[in-house]
Amino acid sequence: MPTKKKTAKPKKAVNPAFRQLDQLRKTVKALRVRLERETRARKIEARVKSEAQKARTRLASQIAELREQGRKLATDLRSALGDASKRDAARQQAIAKIAELKAEYAKKSAELRSELSRTTAELARKSEELKKLAGEAAHRAVEIIRGEEHHAAPAAGASSEPHREAPPQETAGSGYEKEPEEEQ
Repeated sequence: MPTKKKTAKPKKAVNPAFRQLDQLRKTVKALRVRLERETRARKIEARVKSEAQKARTRLASQIAELREQGRKLATDLRSALGDASKRDAARQQAIAKIAELKAEYAKKSAELRSELSRTTAELARKSEELKKLAGEAAHRAVEIIRGEEHHAAPAAGASSEPHREAPPQETAGSGYEKEPEEEQ
């Protein structure tokens, strides 16, 4: 097999037109590459711009929702603070009323205790008085019975009239009459 000879490239003639043509080709290639890069960059920029606009509209709607929620929360907070102040005022009124009722209770219980002790003392005094009067009445009854026996023995033989009982002697403190304080 015969070996092929390498063909030698013919040397281009150093023609200014060829050089200029090569230079123009290189420039066209560089411009094409640059144009493609710029086109890609513009496409990316347009995509980024559209995404930024979409994000901006989403963000604006979220901000509007947050503002509305903030207004609602502020309204709720104001009403809650108003309710809390109303509750606090009601609590203070209740505490004042409780203190007033406690003072009234203490006053009434002191009055009732003093009245009870006074009534107890009066009842003890009246019991002693009744005890004394009952003793006196028993002594009088014994004296009357003894006196009738003495009168009955001598008078039985002397007189034919039936015996009349002597009316009991009334004393000022006999205890059988109602006192004005007991009627109450």
